[in-house]
Amino acid sequence: MEILQIPGAEHRALLARLSADSSRPAKLGTLGPEGTSSEYIAEQLSRCFDGNARSFHIVLEETYEECLDGLAAGRLDLVLVAHAYANINAFYMNPRLEPAAVLRGSTPEYGLATRHDFDYDEEMLFTDTVVTHPAPVPLLGYHFDRPVKHETVTSTSKAAGHVAEGSYNIAITNEQAAQQHNLKFVYRFERIPMTWTVFSKRKDLNELASA
Repeated sequence: MEILQIPGAEHRALLARLSADSSRPAKLGTLGPEGTSSEYIAEQLSRCFDGNARSFHIVLEETYEECLDGLAAGRLDLVLVAHAYANINAFYMNPRLEPAAVLRGSTPEYGLATRHDFDYDEEMLFTDTVVTHPAPVPLLGYHFDRPVKHETVTSTSKAAGHVAEGSYNIAITNEQAAQQHNLKFVYRFERIPMTWTVFSKRKDLNELASA
């Protein structure tokens, strides 16, 4: 499966924005902490532009809402947002922002992860609590025929961290976060093909500010 697909017009649009100011790396904000699928796609995006323009400096925020605030305030140049984010409409409706490019990017493989010393049994899904980001919750309904109790946190990486710390025993997370937090997959889903938008401040606002 191809990890990242950027249509030619979208690639040119992003390149034009990067080339407009080559004096410093473009600050690309997205959802953190380290290990999120958002960071993974941001890194793939950065590699697509190596050698063609100023490089990206990836900035990981605690929430997408913080990304929005940072972009609107000018602390970030661009923000990468997954279309699975439930409140992405806040970016589209913000009068100071606009979509700079839309792309397709597949996440790392998702699965249920536990600590290496945890004795997992599938029946635990129906007695224990699974910690997860809200976006992949539907995976539970597609893969298991009984309701699974879950609690949500702000990212898949945070979910993995909570399991590593012992606050929970099972997390829905991605392979990157599982490795980072030294967890093992006990049930594998798959990579999730998704679409993403890169947002920027509106061009006309930038032009007015520099006039």
